Amino acid sequence: MNKLEKETSPYLLEHKNNPVNWYAWNNEALEKAKKENKPILLSIGYSSCHWCHVMAHESFENKEIATLMNKYFINIKVDREERPDLDILYQNALQVFGEQGGWPLTIFLTPDLLPFWGGTYFPPVEKFGRPSFPTVLKTIYNVFKNDKTKIKESVSLIIKGISENTKNIPGENISNLLSNQVSLSLIDLIDKIDGGIKGSPKFPNVPIFFNILRFCVLNPIKQNNLLKNSGILETLEKISMGGIYDHVGGGFARYSTDSKWLVPHFEKMLYDNAQLIEILLSGYQFFLDPIFKSRVYETIEWSLREMKTKEDVFASAIDADSEGVEGKFYVWEKKEIENILGSKAKDFCKIYNITEEGNWEKKNILHLKTRRTANEIKNDKKLLKLLLNVRKKRIFPKVDDKILVDCNCLMINALANAAWVFNEKKWLKISENAYDFLYKNLIKENELYHSWKDAKVKTFATLEDYANFTRCSITLYERTNKKVYLSNAINFSKIILNKFKDKKNGGFYINSEKTSDIFTKIKSIYDSAVPSGISIVVESFARLFYLTGNPSFYDEAIIALSSVAGNINKNFFSSSSLLNANEMLNNATHIILIKAKKEESKILDKIKRIYLPNIIFQTISDTKELSKKNPAYGKKIINNKDTLYVCQNQKCSLPITKFSDFTKALKI
Repeated sequence: MNKLEKETSPYLLEHKNNPVNWYAWNNEALEKAKKENKPILLSIGYSSCHWCHVMAHESFENKEIATLMNKYFINIKVDREERPDLDILYQNALQVFGEQGGWPLTIFLTPDLLPFWGGTYFPPVEKFGRPSFPTVLKTIYNVFKNDKTKIKESVSLIIKGISENTKNIPGENISNLLSNQVSLSLIDLIDKIDGGIKGSPKFPNVPIFFNILRFCVLNPIKQNNLLKNSGILETLEKISMGGIYDHVGGGFARYSTDSKWLVPHFEKMLYDNAQLIEILLSGYQFFLDPIFKSRVYETIEWSLREMKTKEDVFASAIDADSEGVEGKFYVWEKKEIENILGSKAKDFCKIYNITEEGNWEKKNILHLKTRRTANEIKNDKKLLKLLLNVRKKRIFPKVDDKILVDCNCLMINALANAAWVFNEKKWLKISENAYDFLYKNLIKENELYHSWKDAKVKTFATLEDYANFTRCSITLYERTNKKVYLSNAINFSKIILNKFKDKKNGGFYINSEKTSDIFTKIKSIYDSAVPSGISIVVESFARLFYLTGNPSFYDEAIIALSSVAGNINKNFFSSSSLLNANEMLNNATHIILIKAKKEESKILDKIKRIYLPNIIFQTISDTKELSKKNPAYGKKIINNKDTLYVCQNQKCSLPITKFSDFTKALKI
């Protein structure tokens, strides 16, 4: 009997009418597997995953296949967004025996939750070079029943592999030489023509893009064409111009299936868009390309229109499919555009590459091949709005309206920073409202939870939840000067150290001791689609050190970095955020503004428009509010004007009241 109808996850509810006897991941299902000594078929996916829908339609809705599943297995369906820890754990298991990870994840476990074989998508009949799902089911059950030795050998191999792949490798402090070598190696991987990592598919690897941008801006050899040859400008421009961006409605799809950013898998994820707002904001500050500013505004407008829930927080994702067809909501026939735009259609179709034959399955994905000026962007928006009004009449893809702490905190951070740069107070208010909802509804009896849906919390918070909550608390403190945010950040940091730190071997586990339904705990080390939890912890501790003057934050950041310094050599590609955090710790620029009571200086507005990778900003009324160890302690306001002090390496500049003096202090 299918047991999913009482779940809150939109993904699980999509499967409530399957003939498969699905269970959610809970004690009932796990105990049943032990009691009946049956293997577990664990299927992990998420609501906006196209291939998850395909396998569901082909196999999980098929009565004959469901009969095999029900006969041989305890079938458990997991929403990866509700249980990211399970997904990370079993994706690692899959990689041990040479399978590329992805979704849907199909993994087979012993009744003790130990993985012994798996894959991703399996077709109902043999194709794509993959065995049929019925064949897989029969083979796996036969091995489990009749060859216990083989199962034990497989489990042993996988557990050993997981341990090897996920252990932290201690090392010395991360040197400038190593950091520079990684950034140069990452630049070598960039497609200098179309941007992004060479080849296809192409993902918006924001941690990598940030690493390259920071390196080029901070490195003294940038004048020797380092920035010009890095491919970072081309990357941000091509992403902004390509089909991965929804030119009509705003927002970015998960990834591009081709090497030119043209054809996306159309699902839109909150975590991608939050990160892309941040990198394009930084790109605009440095390059002043109007398309970056436009994409920041449009993506925020899209998120407020299509992702913000009635609770003033943000949903996790929008499906790729509508009416059972991938991308149907987003693509156009040329005649549709001609009917809508009339005499304006000819030029518009040329600009956005619309043709009779189409560029994807006889339809058109809007994209740009040449850059647009600020005025052209403004004029384009008028026509794109006409298309949007028509598109609103189409059947909208499903929205997964789960509230996830880590993803919402990424968006809160992005909104607060964009609000600061562009003086958009409404964005700051929205970010504060979202923060308040998380704080009031996701913390129960002093315990933070990972997800919320229909007034129910689910799953104990992971390291990533606490890390991102800490970081956005600090950001809101910097942007609002409200001390409650700083206090919250300090409290969250204490919980991280108490509940997630490996006090014996260093590093941080993804799970706290509260999570007991996993066979082993693994550590946060590498970036995935989002920055690693440990990198966000180090960045947050670095900022707390400068803001509070408490040296324990610096010490803990150094200990954390040392615990995984050796992992950078093992996998530099996924260590970008760790290196970015290390740079923040060691080379932060602490800008302290003593606010005059009456004067409204314009110096701050000018500062906001500069890309300063390691900036930590603090507004005070008296420097005696600072720690006595802070080099700015006791310094004075000048002539009752807003006065800045730029502090680096425990030394502060002379008092600054003019923007020209600020740029001199930073040598920019």
